[in-house]
Amino acid sequence: MKTKIAIIDGNEATTHAAYPTAEVCAIYPITPSSNMGELADQWASEGRKNLWGTVPLVAEMQSEGGAAGAVHGALQTGALATTFTASQGLLLMIPNMYKIAGELTPAVFHVSARALAAQGLSIFGDHQDVMATRGTGFAMLCACSVQECMDMALIAQAATLKARVPFIHFFDGFRTSHEVNKVTLLSRDEIRAMIDDDLVLAHRQRALNPERPVIRGTAQNPDVYFQSRETVNAFYQATPRIVEDTMAQFARIVGRQYGLFEYFGAPDADRVMILMGSGAETAHETVEHLLKTGEKVGYIRVRLFRPFSVHHFLAALPATTRSLAILDRTKEPGSAGEPLYQDVITALVEGASNHTLPMNAMPRVIGGRYGLSSKEFTPAMVKAVFDELKKEQPKNHFTIGIDDDVTKTSLPFDPHFIIEPDQVVRAMFYGLGADGTVGANKNSIKIIGEETDFYTQGYFVYDSKKSGAVTVSHLRFGKNPIRSAYLIGNGLARYIGCHQTLFLEKYDVLEKAAPGAVFLLNTSASRDAVWDTLPRPVQQAMLGKRIRFHIIDGYRVAQENGMGRRINTIMQACFFAITDVIDRELAMREIKAMVEKTYGRKGRRLLERNYAAIDEALAGLHAVSVPAQLSSQIEMPPVVAANAPEFVQKVTATLIAGRGDSLPVSAISADGTWPLGTAAYEKRQLALEIPQWEVDLCTHCGKCPLACPHAAIRSKVFDEGLTANAPEGFLHTAVKGGKDFPPGTHISYQVAPD
Repeated sequence: MKTKIAIIDGNEATTHAAYPTAEVCAIYPITPSSNMGELADQWASEGRKNLWGTVPLVAEMQSEGGAAGAVHGALQTGALATTFTASQGLLLMIPNMYKIAGELTPAVFHVSARALAAQGLSIFGDHQDVMATRGTGFAMLCACSVQECMDMALIAQAATLKARVPFIHFFDGFRTSHEVNKVTLLSRDEIRAMIDDDLVLAHRQRALNPERPVIRGTAQNPDVYFQSRETVNAFYQATPRIVEDTMAQFARIVGRQYGLFEYFGAPDADRVMILMGSGAETAHETVEHLLKTGEKVGYIRVRLFRPFSVHHFLAALPATTRSLAILDRTKEPGSAGEPLYQDVITALVEGASNHTLPMNAMPRVIGGRYGLSSKEFTPAMVKAVFDELKKEQPKNHFTIGIDDDVTKTSLPFDPHFIIEPDQVVRAMFYGLGADGTVGANKNSIKIIGEETDFYTQGYFVYDSKKSGAVTVSHLRFGKNPIRSAYLIGNGLARYIGCHQTLFLEKYDVLEKAAPGAVFLLNTSASRDAVWDTLPRPVQQAMLGKRIRFHIIDGYRVAQENGMGRRINTIMQACFFAITDVIDRELAMREIKAMVEKTYGRKGRRLLERNYAAIDEALAGLHAVSVPAQLSSQIEMPPVVAANAPEFVQKVTATLIAGRGDSLPVSAISADGTWPLGTAAYEKRQLALEIPQWEVDLCTHCGKCPLACPHAAIRSKVFDEGLTANAPEGFLHTAVKGGKDFPPGTHISYQVAPD
């Protein structure tokens, strides 16, 4: 049977396995898990059937608590039910999760793990939410990559039916849920072979049924409650072996082998790192590099976190291990250590006491935190942890990736330690939220993956402000599997696309550009004039890195073809035309095919406009000869005004400039309290056009200041005498207010361009 390749993200990969094995999906949207529920809803509306020939019932509830209650109820009728959630949404499910687990009910919750709202809300990824559910009795199976999202979703569903222990299948929010990668799809036959109908029937026979009446969920007194809680021990003790057997079954059917704990590294490693989630991919890449330099290091990726199998963990440890670093992507204030750290310590102590340790003496153990709220976790940070393990007294309870200048927990790391292979092509695109740039780049990476033998990866950095905020797309493709679960580093991108000229005066868009890289700018300036429109630092970077320069007036092309301001497909066409990663004519056909797939339901007229814009994009694309010397008089403006408050100067300005990662712990409020009014200093300057006040047409009704969503339009009534020293061009006129205003009263309407 021919394997089917697809370029999808972690959310879709999960749903690909979860949907056909479910009969009920109770959903409630929460970032970054929403896509899973939306896909299930879409497939159900299209009549797509599950393994048993029925269309799953997909119901959107009014809250996550309602979704969990609906799943619980459906499970008790004997249905196979699931849900998709994250963050506080998962926490709202905890009461039902205790019941589902306590009643030994097979189920899988799919979680794109996300930070919790503590001192502040974050929509980005870490493991705080899933770790908050450890006490519920759910088993916890972690996927580390997009491929694993699909595979672990199926393994979890097969294992829960055997074990009767419900599962959380989780993966890193955004980093894995939204990463687009080339995966091998599970076929329907493979999914079918993994699900035992006898176990499904056994689940149905345990259902609450008036023909076989029982009572479940009683109240219990002290005389029996304790014993009742202990009755489940045998089920949890059996679960690790069941998951291992299910993984072996998966390997026989599909051909991909997984373990509960997987070691990779030197057979005689003396330093070992332990972690789970997407960070394991970065650790793998780094260990692979360090082995070539003679380092004796390795790492263990944890897949089955709960129930934690001491036996399987100790079996994965090299006998030569002298020191261990356990990395948790969560924080539990006040604890003796984070969850994975505590479980590993317990396993080692138990191993030492019953003489099952693979090494002769207890290794030195340290634990640390990394990657909260999608904070970058790079090979440089992995190396820093391994370097710390070399010390006689390494720092315990450390942090990596931040500058903790308060409690001194952070490890230093060298940001210039870069190990990405030269064979990988890297491209970056700067766009605005909701301008279509991300969607176009997802299509681009799919086209490259489908039309070439390249492995592909697409990752998209969103701002929580969403529409109108900057988005940065990171695309990689090459001949080998891509494990780089982090952003493209400085000086590595071979292609930079800047879809908004205003970014040039706000961000260092060429900081990531490699020597000789291509730079495509969307600008209304002509070839002859564009050089002098660039800020001086941009010119310096282009000369220093020998940048090849191209321009297009994407907005003109879009407007002339009835596309308004949607330049995404125009810029996409230019990318393929410049890079020649695939044949140009083939690329244009594939872009049009993607446009039809994406927008076809909106009518033929819109498709024709897109097609025309794509064709004309190439005619409007121009190579610019870069002069040999600087000529710009434009300097980068200050991020905020010089008279801004100290907090704005030190903190807000750093955030606006996109360099918030550099802020030390001491710069941040401990309790989440921030000064008022800081948003007034963030002038995003997003508008392409600015409205003008037509003095003669204006009725002075005052509706435009009221309706302006950004409060950029203001009106003022004043005495005409105050305009004696007004600047030239200041527009004002007698107010049309009748008796409400005294004679000589004037009015002015103004627009704040920033």
